[in-house]
Order: sequence, then structure tokens, then C-alpha cells
Amino acid sequence: MSTSMAQDSAALSAAIGKVMGDVLQRGALAPNDDFFDSGGDSLRAIEVLQRLISEDGIPPAVGSTDMQAILLEEIFEKPTPSALAAVVSAHLR
Repeated sequence: MSTSMAQDSAALSAAIGKVMGDVLQRGALAPNDDFFDSGGDSLRAIEVLQRLISEDGIPPAVGSTDMQAILLEEIFEKPTPSALAAVVSAHLR
């Protein structure tokens, strides 16, 4: 992974962690913090996805219908900011 890609992934992970933290009404989640272990539930997961679609700093492709379906599944399977950032990054290549 190039330095630029790693920085982009880290920035995306931080942005996702901030959104997750905002939804949970706490500070940003660290890259490997589990959303559900931090107090999240299925309704809050959907809110995270809705906010990701509208947040600045999140790639516009996240708003595509295909990406929304992928992220909805992935947030339950890999509920950490870094895992979701990796999924988004992989689909943007």
C-alpha cells in the first residue's frame, strides 16, 4: 500500500470513527473500536450509514446504492472504523 493510500485510509477511518462516535453521543471511535461493543445497535448502525452518505470527507461513492448495501452488510460483520474504511477504499479503486 502506498503512503498516500495509507494516509487516505487512515483519514477515512478517522472520519468514520467520528461519525460512529457522534451517533453514539461520545468521542470518536478509535480505528479498531467495535461499534456494537461501544453501545451501538442496528438502528444506530443505519444512522451511521445515513450520516456517512451526507458527511464531508467521505467519498461520494459511499452514497451509491450498491455501496450502501455493501456497507449495511459490512457494518454488522466488521463493525470497526478501520474495517469499514478498508471496504470503502477497496470499492473506490
